[in-house]
Amino acid sequence: MNLPVVHNKQLLRRELRRRRMAVSRAERGRAALAVLRHASRLLGRGKRIGGYLAAGSELDLEPLMSAALFRGAALFLPRIPLRARRLWFSRVGASDRWVQHPRYHITEYAGPECRAEQLDILFIPLLGIDEAGFRIGQGGGFYDATLAFRRLRPAARPLLVGVAYDCQRVACVPREAWDVRLDALVTESGLYRMTAQGWRRWC
Repeated sequence: MNLPVVHNKQLLRRELRRRRMAVSRAERGRAALAVLRHASRLLGRGKRIGGYLAAGSELDLEPLMSAALFRGAALFLPRIPLRARRLWFSRVGASDRWVQHPRYHITEYAGPECRAEQLDILFIPLLGIDEAGFRIGQGGGFYDATLAFRRLRPAARPLLVGVAYDCQRVACVPREAWDVRLDALVTESGLYRMTAQGWRRWC
């Protein structure tokens, strides 16, 4: 399923969007439940978990986030600042306020905020992920800015878990100096850990 190496980010994003949009509604539902099964070992009482609200053809993380809350984890959703690109994360359940971002017109949860460094696990949406653990996103640069601290402290929390369909895996994505390697990947086929030899199934 891997795409060949594509050096042009625009072309790669276009192809990955096409592949992701080609996933049928039934396959999307099965994938969301499979991701819950595979990643459930990461959920636990007291853990601070960052998730996301799926947009467009992104893999739906709602079953996993619901399970995290049921198990007693604290769930946080991203909020885009009005200026700059470093994301905040709002704790779900601390309020009942949902707001529309004035610039991007997306729905966000308005609760007490923290930075990514204060989370234990962060599930990250993406367009593509390569065999070395590097992702390609939509191009906004929000996660790049948010995770910049990991370039200086590679072992710092949170655990960075990419969320994708198998069709989004590629051989290699074009890399920039600010790119951060992910620690793990969950798809409909399993949970994988990044090792010195590449992705290995998390046993």
